[in-house]
Amino acid sequence: MDSWIIHYMLDHQQEDVFQKDVEKALAMTRSNVSKAVDQMVSKGLIMRSPVDYDARLKKLTLTPKVLEIHRQIEGEIAEFEKLLVEGFTTRELEQFKDYLERIAHNINDNTKRQQDERKRRDF
Repeated sequence: MDSWIIHYMLDHQQEDVFQKDVEKALAMTRSNVSKAVDQMVSKGLIMRSPVDYDARLKKLTLTPKVLEIHRQIEGEIAEFEKLLVEGFTTRELEQFKDYLERIAHNINDNTKRQQDERKRRDF
């Protein structure tokens, strides 16, 4: 659950993020998010900070610790991606991406077709 919340907060760094935003975005209950946030605060992953315009609200912010870990992970992913595509031409990589997109499209079409068939059988 921590990773979901962190991911959401990373995607919304330019905005004030409040617990209710996390609840809504992740379709989680107030108590579950509250417990998760409390644990993340105690681990030093996020901070609760008051906002000037409403003393009742506390915005959630990622700590420098999390941002540094995220930066390191992104660097490792970039290095791994370089390793994966080593020796491929730009054309080959474009072709590979095209194949993957077509496979994903086929999977989505097949899943939709199966769902439609189930609906017809259930009636």
